[in-house]
Amino acid sequence: MIKLAAQQLSFRYQSTKPLIFDHLDFQIEPGSFSLLTGPSGCGKSTLFKLLAGLYPQYGGQIETGQVILDGQNVTKILPNQRAQKVAMLFQNPNRQFAMRTVSEQLTFALENIQLPLTKIPQQIEKVLKIFNLQSLKHRKLQTLSGGEQQRVALATVLALDSQVILLDEPFANVDLTGRKQLLCDLKRLQLNYQKTILVADHDLTGYQGIADHLYHLDSNTQQIVSQSLTKLQSLATTFPVPLHRLNSGDLSWQQLTLTTAKRQLLNGSSFTLPRGQLGLLSGENGVGKSTLLAALSQLHPYQGQIYYQQKAAQKFNQRHWNLLVGLVFQNSSDQFIRLTAQDEIKLSQKNSLQPQYWTSARITHCLQQLNLANILDQVCYQLSGGQQKKLQLLSMLIMAQPILLLDEPFAGLDPQSLAQALQLIHETTTQLQLSLLIVSHQRAGVTEKLDYELQLAQQQLTLLQGGLIND
Repeated sequence: MIKLAAQQLSFRYQSTKPLIFDHLDFQIEPGSFSLLTGPSGCGKSTLFKLLAGLYPQYGGQIETGQVILDGQNVTKILPNQRAQKVAMLFQNPNRQFAMRTVSEQLTFALENIQLPLTKIPQQIEKVLKIFNLQSLKHRKLQTLSGGEQQRVALATVLALDSQVILLDEPFANVDLTGRKQLLCDLKRLQLNYQKTILVADHDLTGYQGIADHLYHLDSNTQQIVSQSLTKLQSLATTFPVPLHRLNSGDLSWQQLTLTTAKRQLLNGSSFTLPRGQLGLLSGENGVGKSTLLAALSQLHPYQGQIYYQQKAAQKFNQRHWNLLVGLVFQNSSDQFIRLTAQDEIKLSQKNSLQPQYWTSARITHCLQQLNLANILDQVCYQLSGGQQKKLQLLSMLIMAQPILLLDEPFAGLDPQSLAQALQLIHETTTQLQLSLLIVSHQRAGVTEKLDYELQLAQQQLTLLQGGLIND
């Protein structure tokens, strides 16, 4: 079996920046399924890029040591030969795609490792069947939900048939059913095809009985330590949203119907987002959750009516509507306007609708609370996935639109960061009396802070647990 190891590895992004790793030793046991945890920004994604041979070619510099792949320095192996031995799934699936459709993307990946043309169709059908993606074969990648894109990106990596598979937050936008199925598929690949699998994940649910090893990357010592498997959790808990009486609100819709790509997603829905409360919008991947948020933001066509304070949305111009309804994108980097984190925060503060609340002192406190105070001079796009999420969230909360729609704001957050982000969201919502609706497949540590749940399934939007309307 192929061996992959970091030996006395010291790495930093710039000569003036501190070391990310300092003489790190770490070896993945061949043929094992391992889970790597650690706080946001500790270097998990950096480690994966080093193990995959992407660094230092595409960023940073190695001060000491090396990464050894099958007895060779990984940087000395040609890219197409390296991809046949070790493959990596990026945290953001969009960065994995280069083609228009699912089939074209899979073909492109296999052509790049020089798989014989006669074998490509067979390999594509095999991997589509493994992940139950046959119905998406000819779909345009841009029309897929975040969770569907994540599954396609994972299928693309596995189509390469590499012996070592590195997966960086592969389930961040995947629903509970999909997560369970993908974990079982990966375990089967490990056992039946002797694959070596290393997953970076903040959420320990679902790994009980799946992972052979649990590792933790300590940001203080810059070393990786082995931990007990007893920390792993099953997928049995559903984490329901508690029942609360719902307030009246400003944003409502009547007989709302949504269609996309010749599919109907929602049929005749009516609801009012309660003021000063947090709601969860749940549902399986691809049912239309992101499309609903886009429609409420006037970024997707719809039938029916959307109102703000009983005035039809069509009577507002887009600029005015944007001051009423804010949308937190699923992909954090799509939200950033300025180059550095500090400039992004300053821009939000300058345009805040609640400047008396979002004072410089409060913002400084929130930056410290979210552990962002030390990254303000860094480029937004070079931050870790978790740091980007926290920066994006704070920037949008500072804007303080009365309605805020959040699409997977917790993806890539470690438990501590998740708790801090939720606390900030809850405080801001109640103190400013905002209306927040959150799309999240992460339920552990989330639902107890929420007030109600809307479930989108079979083209219907249902208020779960009998939430009562308070007039």
